[in-house]
Amino acid sequence: MVILANSTVVNGWLANLLNEIGVSSTQAQKIQNLVYKPLYLILIVLIAAVINYVGTKSAKLFIKRVISKHTDDSKVQKDLANRIATLTLAVRHIIAIFIWTIATITALGVIGLDLTPILTGATVVGAALAFGAQNLVKDYLSGFLLLMENQISIGDVISVLDVTGTVTSVSFRSTVILDEEGVTWHIANGDIRKLGNKTRKLTHDF
Repeated sequence: MVILANSTVVNGWLANLLNEIGVSSTQAQKIQNLVYKPLYLILIVLIAAVINYVGTKSAKLFIKRVISKHTDDSKVQKDLANRIATLTLAVRHIIAIFIWTIATITALGVIGLDLTPILTGATVVGAALAFGAQNLVKDYLSGFLLLMENQISIGDVISVLDVTGTVTSVSFRSTVILDEEGVTWHIANGDIRKLGNKTRKLTHDF
């Protein structure tokens, strides 16, 4: 029993070193934890920051490459920088939330907190939010694809649902169209199932 206790309590080079110079196993383990835990937390933060930075830069380069490949006329080139900035900002937020959530959970585990109640509560809250925000998520995902694939740009004449007009604004959530009668239409991107682009003579069905 004593052997098992010593083998389980004393682990790590610092605890072993302290134990060899006369410090009790329990005290050696406590001292090691006091030294290790702050270092672990600092290391977690540094790794998360590096991954977040590299992920953001990589996402920006990828978005720029994909958009540039689908951009071949001077009119669309004018909107290129704004579209890249919009997509990069959205992806950067997603990456940051994902990475820092994992880093926070890992840090709490290092500190020794019981994560079961936290994870259970987060799951319930997340499920409730996801259920209530389905349409919003659908709008944003559709808007992301519209911008990413460069299906429409400001100034294009398009037909969507029962509206035909000129695109005056495109965001993640909605597309704004000005029809021939001067009426401004705000159409949720999630409602766009079939889109005809008269400017590019191209129709997307998605």
